[in-house]
Amino acid sequence: QPPTERAARTSLIRWKELRRSGPHPFFSARQVDALRLLKSRGGNAFRMRLWNSPCAAGQCNASRFAHANLTNVLRMARRVAEANLSFILDLHYSDWWADPLHQAKPLAWQELPLPVLKRTLRAYTRRTVAAFVAQGTPPAAVQVGNEITFGMLWERPGEACARGGRLACAGDLFGSKVDLAAWRRLGALVDAGMRGVREACPRCEIAIHTSLGNRIAEFSSVGIGDWYELLLNHTTSPSFDRIGLSLYPAYLAPHPSSRPASALENIDALASLARRFPGKRVYIAETAYPQRGTAPPPHRFAASPLGQYEYLRAVLSRLAQALPEAQRGGVLWWERNESCDDALFSPSGVASPALLHGFVHGRLPRHYLKAAEPSSSRARQTVCGSWPPPRRGPCKLGAERSTGSH
Repeated sequence: QPPTERAARTSLIRWKELRRSGPHPFFSARQVDALRLLKSRGGNAFRMRLWNSPCAAGQCNASRFAHANLTNVLRMARRVAEANLSFILDLHYSDWWADPLHQAKPLAWQELPLPVLKRTLRAYTRRTVAAFVAQGTPPAAVQVGNEITFGMLWERPGEACARGGRLACAGDLFGSKVDLAAWRRLGALVDAGMRGVREACPRCEIAIHTSLGNRIAEFSSVGIGDWYELLLNHTTSPSFDRIGLSLYPAYLAPHPSSRPASALENIDALASLARRFPGKRVYIAETAYPQRGTAPPPHRFAASPLGQYEYLRAVLSRLAQALPEAQRGGVLWWERNESCDDALFSPSGVASPALLHGFVHGRLPRHYLKAAEPSSSRARQTVCGSWPPPRRGPCKLGAERSTGSH
């Protein structure tokens, strides 16, 4: 069963389950635990981010993001284990969002020169992973960094690039003008993180996560493979196990010819990536699709509950076709915020058809299709009846996550 993800806050522990009454779905008064609902509907994994010291520099509201501190992530790992789900630990190595546009060092590490930073990173990783092992919830996998496409633990503005792990400081990301000095620095930091994981949990898998799934049309799968090859060439510890790629239809880079990219075509290209790295699992580390609002181009799926379900089923199907069974690492759905358009829950906490039926094999129950109304362009675009709940507008990225890739 392909895994899914909810980057849930620990306070959000119960949701209303969408059930059927007669020919149309309706809002049930029965509440269920979100993790147990996930498990019962075919999901088998849950990923959660960990920040070193959330909002330590005052860049956000610490109480609002307390779910990302070690105490609360440990608590969530226990709940995940109780629900019989696998837990994936996502180490951001930051006090705030880490993504292709933001990779700020934690406040406590900002003054550290690179040799000390490497030792600190290794010790922090070892200590953190050991805490999960000690409470009996070792992660199934640990992400060493989050979306490290352009490196991680960047230098502060005005500092020399050599004080951190930023890539492409004096050259290209890869290719004939690649900045190898930057790769050596990033490789040393990733190496330190991987060693820390192995020392605390030899059986934990290690994942390297980038946003390059969004840029396959731009760079080709060869370019994506070059990125991971460069990382392998600049690390010395036992290698990572998983290649994780973010893939969002709303943030796909176009082809060099300016032809719009397609998420499903990008997935098809992963076949060559798998052949290049035969010993590694390839997985979609983050994806999402709106159930209301505006559909991203090329508009193959409607921005509706049914369209969201169809997108998820298509991603799972194309991934199964592209990858050998031994290399299928699964799909993780990135749940921003239940008020956002691409959440798997409504603002009222009602589970979507994608969550209830998208991760299990088989057809969508007939009552969803009967409840669907045709649109001006194609049939079955909108599930009516009591679904969806009243619209509350699109997700404001800056409020929950200031990033250019999600």
